[in-house]
Amino acid sequence: MENSNPQENKSKKLKPIWIVIIIIVSIALLMGIGAIYYTYKRDKEKTYIDNPKAGDVYEMKIEDGFYSTAKVLYLRNDTIFVTVNNMKTDKVEGISEIDIDRNYGLFKEAYSKKKLESLFAQDSIISVNRD
Repeated sequence: MENSNPQENKSKKLKPIWIVIIIIVSIALLMGIGAIYYTYKRDKEKTYIDNPKAGDVYEMKIEDGFYSTAKVLYLRNDTIFVTVNNMKTDKVEGISEIDIDRNYGLFKEAYSKKKLESLFAQDSIISVNRD
């Protein structure tokens, strides 16, 4: 004999809808938390760009779709002197693997604070790491 109670059938049909609603709300919350974290991280890095210190490491996009790092050696007035990493990688995820002291050579570059701000605004500086 078949169960023909309409309330029982209706409650069984509502359960998948609640699961979908919970999944959608969870995804929305995770996206919101991610956006807040991204904004916080970007603001913190902007502060590092505005106030560079010796030892800061800039993760950068370089020519032809490659990525590398530059480490701040010292500052003089409005100029930041960096040493450039001799290694490069074709993936953003690989940047941390090449950030080793022995990979930095004698080659130095100088940037003005305005140039650093410009590189950061153009997303050429992807991230700033400060110990």
